[in-house]
Amino acid sequence: MMSNIEKKTYKPRPSNGWVWVGVLGLVPFGIGLNMFITSGLSGPFLILVPIGIVFLVIAACFPSMRYEVEGTNLTLTYGPLLRYTINIEEIKSIRHRDLGFSPVASFRFPGLAIFRVLYPEIGLVKMCATAASNGILLIETESAKYGLTPADEKEFVAELQKRMGK
Repeated sequence: MMSNIEKKTYKPRPSNGWVWVGVLGLVPFGIGLNMFITSGLSGPFLILVPIGIVFLVIAACFPSMRYEVEGTNLTLTYGPLLRYTINIEEIKSIRHRDLGFSPVASFRFPGLAIFRVLYPEIGLVKMCATAASNGILLIETESAKYGLTPADEKEFVAELQKRMGK
């Protein structure tokens, strides 16, 4: 019989979301680099290059997205940039749903949603998902909502429910 302390790692659903973020990084980085070459260390170069680098780092971390279940904790990870730890015993509900669109600025693109995202019908959701709104597994605790997209959602939910004792 499996011990409750055994660590299980789940990958997210496949997605090309990193491409959007990579392009958003390459454009300002390229323009800023061009300005640096033509004008030196002044002007928009000082803003564009760092913005480009941030987006490129976020895109490079995409393959590291994972969901780890260990003991009574579920940890959502996106490289060194994001780490949410959820006490499985505090989970109130697990639902599969589509989330609405909100024009409010957040880190949400086709195929990638990370950090805190505001959705009109449910409020703030801590996202670590390879989708922005469709097919999100929404986990609610007393203090927060989390959005994720495990590749094997059925097995993932069964593992959580087993550890929840339900």
